[in-house]
Amino acid sequence: MKKTIFAAVILLIIFFSQYVVLSQDVPLGKLSLAKEHTRDFKIESKNGNSPLNTFFPEQLLAQQIESSEVKFNSVDRNIQQTKKKKKSVGLGILLSALLPGAGEFYGEDYLKAGIFFGVELLAWGTYFYFDSKGNKKTEEFQSYADQYWDVRTYARWLKDEGFQNSSQINPDEPNRDVLRAQIMECERQNFSHTMPEYNSQQFYELIGKYQNFQGGWTNLTHRPVNDPSSPYFYEKYHDPVFTSYANERQKANDFYDYAKIGPVTAIVNHILSAADAAWVISAYNKKIKFETGFRMENRISPYTYKYEQIPTFNMAVSF
Repeated sequence: MKKTIFAAVILLIIFFSQYVVLSQDVPLGKLSLAKEHTRDFKIESKNGNSPLNTFFPEQLLAQQIESSEVKFNSVDRNIQQTKKKKKSVGLGILLSALLPGAGEFYGEDYLKAGIFFGVELLAWGTYFYFDSKGNKKTEEFQSYADQYWDVRTYARWLKDEGFQNSSQINPDEPNRDVLRAQIMECERQNFSHTMPEYNSQQFYELIGKYQNFQGGWTNLTHRPVNDPSSPYFYEKYHDPVFTSYANERQKANDFYDYAKIGPVTAIVNHILSAADAAWVISAYNKKIKFETGFRMENRISPYTYKYEQIPTFNMAVSF
């Protein structure tokens, strides 16, 4: 009779354990609802005359089983079993590809989310900061060139220094485009580069890069000449005005080069964050794993204190 009642109790354990909910403070490892957890059962005596024996809970269960009503008040004080819904790895990758850190936030790794998002802000902050400085420096050197470099001064210098095919140049030509065409015919016979279109990016670059364009600056310390024996020979002489302008233009280019680091960093950050989001969400999905089972195990009977086969329900929770 006792064995029949005991078996019925075990079957009740199996039935009710399907509705037990594990809470977040469940320790790692395996939970076994067998004899070692009989301390978690609340035994209410019908006659109220049997005191609890705290040293031998199995013996107590055997003594009270016929006159007691066994109820599940809780398992480990109302442990709640929460099965977290798995999250989409693909969605996490997409989120981080669009906004670094978003996939990690979706996967509840808030530290990594903050890091990737911070790198993104830093990358674009770097771009806008140095791009702004480059634009400001560009405006400065272009404004300086507009004030001190003159195409007619350059045309007169070519003609005065007697460069080949310079005789057809008219420095007073009212049409600046026609004058530029005349200058270019002379330049093709004497130099490696011709004058670009007025006020173009290449125009502002070449007038501070190639020595023949020094002849167009109106504020030179010394006027270069077409005489190889002179210390001011245009191919060797670099006037301070010409050098200073070239340096200012280079500073602007340096700022633009620094600004390029921002988008490159952002692209790499997007790729790394997307890959990391896949890892984070995969780890999240494997964080909680439930395994249940029912088997017969050799355990000490609470009645005979001998090893006997006892039906045991097991629930494993892996984090």
